[in-house]
Amino acid sequence: METFVCDRPLGKSLDHRQILPIGPRPRLPLSAPQRDSGRACERDYETEAMHRCEVGKLCLEVGRYREALEQFEQALTLHPHDVESWCSRADALACLGRYEDALESLEQTQELAGMADVRLWVQKAVLLILLNRPAAALNCCNQALWRSPNHTQAWLFRGVALHRLGQFRAATRSYERVAHPALPSSIDSLRRLCRDVSPSPQAS
Repeated sequence: METFVCDRPLGKSLDHRQILPIGPRPRLPLSAPQRDSGRACERDYETEAMHRCEVGKLCLEVGRYREALEQFEQALTLHPHDVESWCSRADALACLGRYEDALESLEQTQELAGMADVRLWVQKAVLLILLNRPAAALNCCNQALWRSPNHTQAWLFRGVALHRLGQFRAATRSYERVAHPALPSSIDSLRRLCRDVSPSPQAS
């Protein structure tokens, strides 16, 4: 029988946490004086945060993970509610093997971006697999598949989670969905999704 109980609340609300910058906010240099209200305008923090986030992504691509993390944390110091910086920070932490920290960063991303982003559910499932929490990973994959029934990565990592749980027949069915996805417009696709995702005595 497939297990859908998460060992940690998924989509846990972080409303009780204050979203704090990662570090002390730097003093940005002033732009050239503008004759608006008779004073110079400070450089836009969000624009600078976006710049540092993009630099961090470039560092990630070439394997400079610590530099990337520094850039993302600087970006969050400037703009603590930036979804892309939180998500990219999770990537950098995962590349450094800091999976728990990456999971917290990803949960912050979900809190800010909402729970509808399938990519975040799959990314969360991967981290939970790496943390040896397959039941929670399975739940994340199911969340992703209810939103996007033919998401191949969600089916793939669902298979991995089921395999780790010892549910080999169900894992095989998930792997088969990677190789032979159902047609998105078919009513059989929805029925098949319900059969594969819903718990049943024959699942394992």
